[in-house]
Amino acid sequence: MTVAYLDIEDPDFRPDSADVHKAREANWYARTPRGYAVLRYEPAGELIADRRLRQSTLDFFHAQGITSGPLYDFMRRFLPCLEGEDHARLRGLVSKAFTRRSVDALRPFMRQVTHELVDTFHASGRCDFITDFAEPYSARIICTLLGVPEEQHDSFRGWGDDLSLMVSNFVAQHRDRIETALAGLGSAVDALLAKRREAPQDDLISRLIAAEEAGDRLTSEELRVMVIGLMLAGQDATQHQLGLAMTTFMKHPEQWALLAEQPELVDRAIEESMRVSPASTVIMRIADEDIVYRDLEIKEGTFVSVLLDPAHNDPAVFNGEGFDITKQRATQLTFGVGLHYCLGAALARAEMGEALPILANRLHSPEPDGPVPWRPTVGVTGPITLPIRFVPHSPTPAPTAPPGTGAV
Repeated sequence: MTVAYLDIEDPDFRPDSADVHKAREANWYARTPRGYAVLRYEPAGELIADRRLRQSTLDFFHAQGITSGPLYDFMRRFLPCLEGEDHARLRGLVSKAFTRRSVDALRPFMRQVTHELVDTFHASGRCDFITDFAEPYSARIICTLLGVPEEQHDSFRGWGDDLSLMVSNFVAQHRDRIETALAGLGSAVDALLAKRREAPQDDLISRLIAAEEAGDRLTSEELRVMVIGLMLAGQDATQHQLGLAMTTFMKHPEQWALLAEQPELVDRAIEESMRVSPASTVIMRIADEDIVYRDLEIKEGTFVSVLLDPAHNDPAVFNGEGFDITKQRATQLTFGVGLHYCLGAALARAEMGEALPILANRLHSPEPDGPVPWRPTVGVTGPITLPIRFVPHSPTPAPTAPPGTGAV
């Protein structure tokens, strides 16, 4: 079979391009500058979970010449970069504090914040969906969950924006900016940890400090890295996934109208929007040993890049049916599979699950209202700004069962 070559390090590379989809038709994988790209759904899920492959962020940093310094030290302690016993220990402790119950307790607050933010621009019929809604919404929710004082929300949000640059192909060129944000956020987190040790509150930081398993607790350094990581993931990924959901729904206005009429479809709407337009466009792995998978020999140290757009649109699984929030689909892979399944998946689903029905109910017929600049398409992507216009609509009473709480 023909094997295509895809330069995924080209700044103009698009995982949703015709060239990528053509490469998927030819074979389940393609060659890349550092290894292979996985293009079909079934091998994508299998290789993400394959324990002969490990998380590759540090190796990717090495490839960009980053082998030491504050950013490197942070990443080598970051939960997604850990493997084996270190990963299991840290994940087990964090899971005791970061529970579905703590996320569900915030659902009324999520609805409140959604309405408050929409109220600021609703009457005008226009907004920048990212700067006026998605960014402040996601930042407020994660800051409140963690227990960040309200007067520090803007500072944490700004640092989170800069830290998001570490999730791209261009970390080296933004290194100074990232490390400045890392230092600022790290100092603020240390101060907050000290306050919570003296006076615990009902927040995630206090629960992380108290989390214990067989006498083991998180160290001060582990706590700092974990809180920074939660801030980054909770703000950045959710913000961009909301922006991508809006861009997708604007291309399918009948689906937006359907969500407004049937908010109980929100769980499928979340999964479908993440399938069609995932904020995380690639899941990187590296071979820990020489392996053979199907017809491919993968040498130790080879990068394996799972491209989610072609995998999520694999005609062998999804039949080319397009975007449809009424369909029950195969599980989208954006949150990963196996040992590294995203700890924040429940939070991201809750945030989207509470916001989207309210937005669909209050912002009718949204359309683009100007140019839309984008982040790089490899890594965490999405619109940087998203000007839209819409028909303002007065909210209808909430259904008896709050949206976003059902099974997918």
